[in-house]
Amino acid sequence: MAVEMRVAHKPLRVLHIVGYLVHGGLETWLMDIVRNTTREELQIDACVTSRAKGAYDEEFKSLGGRILTCPLNAKNPLSFYHRLKRLLSAENYDVVHSHSYYFSGLILRAAAKAGTPKRVAHIHPAEDHKKGKFLRGLYTWWMKRWIHRYGTDFVGPTKASLEGIWGPGWQQDPRKQVIYNGINIERFNKPMNRAKVRRELCIPENSPLVINVSRFVHHKRHEFFVQVAERVLTKRQDIYFLLIGVGPLKEKIEEQVHAKGLEKNFRFVAGAPSIDSYWMAADVLAFPSCNEGFGIVVIEAAAAGLKVIAQDIPGVREAAEACWNPILLPLETTAEEWAKTLLDTLEKPGIPENQHQEYLKRFPFTIKNSVAKLKQVYGC
Repeated sequence: MAVEMRVAHKPLRVLHIVGYLVHGGLETWLMDIVRNTTREELQIDACVTSRAKGAYDEEFKSLGGRILTCPLNAKNPLSFYHRLKRLLSAENYDVVHSHSYYFSGLILRAAAKAGTPKRVAHIHPAEDHKKGKFLRGLYTWWMKRWIHRYGTDFVGPTKASLEGIWGPGWQQDPRKQVIYNGINIERFNKPMNRAKVRRELCIPENSPLVINVSRFVHHKRHEFFVQVAERVLTKRQDIYFLLIGVGPLKEKIEEQVHAKGLEKNFRFVAGAPSIDSYWMAADVLAFPSCNEGFGIVVIEAAAAGLKVIAQDIPGVREAAEACWNPILLPLETTAEEWAKTLLDTLEKPGIPENQHQEYLKRFPFTIKNSVAKLKQVYGC
């Protein structure tokens, strides 16, 4: 007699390779992916190339994810390559998903040699600021060659990020596609005590609040942000500026604010797993970053109903499609012109509350859409 056996569904085992689980755009997106999937469908783990402790480590592990460590010594990448290859051979992942830009070439080669069937390169920045030097050019040429040879799928958070590495004809390759960094819009449907948040920040309830959320690194242009704020405060002293984030330049920016005598109107908050209360307490996002793969803070500000002023760069331009009347300024815009735009924007009405709720129902950049696209790439 024939015996019919039912084969249980086997979850896909996926390893994301990142620097470490810091409060950055791609890491926050990855955490949202993990929060909105189950281990029964996707077993998502992380391999970090830094020994530094990540802000999301504990939550990631509490959701069932494993954090593997494969330290990268920039002076000895071959040692990293062999360690990673051994790790992947031992773990037998179905998918390796690398977020390491050009260095993904070496990572995907190791994954291919270890027998990992699905190998994804996720290209985040829209441009490479280190280009121009001969050795860098040779490195990028070689790594792109390996990415294309050893990768099975190529993902970008915007069309601009894919064009930045593959050129304008990237759409002709079915292995290359955009997965926008979606967010959980339910975060912005909850009631929020705006007055309470402002009291905690020692900001008057009716004073305008301008927010910036980003890591303190050069291309985010915090120094320029302070220059803009200085000019704004010569016209109006009731405006406050909230900078949220961590990074190597934070202390320098705090010193700049103090040296200019602006500390009364500035607040600094370290990055946290949830900054929703700060979004809901603010009026305008001012985001002068000059290089973004995808401005996820732009879509978070849009979902919170804030007015948005940002630089007109490709990654931000696509994110701004979610905004209510965004203002995008050319990179050559001066601090004086930025300040005037900010002052004018503060005088204009924002999205009405009743329209905001309807707008959220049609919001294009949701984590649900991101998960669906990611599963499509993984083949599940």
